[in-house]
Amino acid sequence: MTSALRHSALLVGSLSLAACSGEPVVEGLNEPIRISSPDFEPQLQEGELPGLPPLTADEINAGQKPKTPNVSGINLASASIPPREPARVFSGLASPDSVAIGVRLAGLGSGYWVLPTGAADAVNDGALEWKFFAAFGGDLPPGKRQMLFAGIDAQGRSGNQQGLTLCLQPEVPDNGNACDPTQAPPAFVVSLGWDAAIDLDLRVITPTGKVVDSKHPTTAEKDEDGKLDPSAEGVGAIDHDSFANCAADGRRRENLVFQEQPPAGTYLVYANLYDACDESGAGFDVSLHVATTAEDGETQQLTETFREAGLISAIHANGGAKLGLFVTSFDVAP
Repeated sequence: MTSALRHSALLVGSLSLAACSGEPVVEGLNEPIRISSPDFEPQLQEGELPGLPPLTADEINAGQKPKTPNVSGINLASASIPPREPARVFSGLASPDSVAIGVRLAGLGSGYWVLPTGAADAVNDGALEWKFFAAFGGDLPPGKRQMLFAGIDAQGRSGNQQGLTLCLQPEVPDNGNACDPTQAPPAFVVSLGWDAAIDLDLRVITPTGKVVDSKHPTTAEKDEDGKLDPSAEGVGAIDHDSFANCAADGRRRENLVFQEQPPAGTYLVYANLYDACDESGAGFDVSLHVATTAEDGETQQLTETFREAGLISAIHANGGAKLGLFVTSFDVAP
């Protein structure tokens, strides 16, 4: 074990609150993010992340260097985070005087996570490596959010924090509008969400009588050659077959997304239980969302116009042989 790892173990041990009963403690269940690793057990600490604020762009441009200990580098494949993301990988480097790093989402949660630094990176002047998996909660407000990182030394001191801007995507797809209002949202979305590990399908009947669901995911009609035309005006598509074959995907939501105004007429909305997956049933909700003008009068936003909640029982499972439970209908004007 390296010296850095020994100090990390001492530091994290001194900060943590151990259970006297010997029973395992599940930490952070109500936190906006949960940190995990196969090699160590991160600790959740109450309060604000230690350290000074991140340097501003002006300070960096003026040549100011961050105080140590600090997180000196962050690796992330994509800063766009889907709702209920179960295992996003973060890695990076911390200054050589760091024995641990602290992590939190700015302004959210009750505290921050502490995890030890690892081996030194000879290519980067002995900076210490770190890596963890982050699971993001499903109730996080969508939009841009800053994730803060702090290096921590053996005495519990920290220098300047490092900030990373994430885009937390909403439950209902909006083409990135929540993080960039200049991106136009879809014209219309029908959304079905549920709260148990079941294979529930959103099913919509279009004004022409076509049944659309995750197994038949487009509202497109056949053209003169008998082929579906997904590029036709007003076509909608189901975005995902969630929990298909009872395989957990962390989502439990399906959306019928129309990038343009749907064709006029009456649409019927059903919640169809394809497979109960050994569950007794679930609660669900169906919501409708329409692109509206934002407060600035120039950009658009996706606005919820309807929501209906209900319960569905395992006895309704039908493998797709039935339409399912009727929830609501809506009309699109010409």
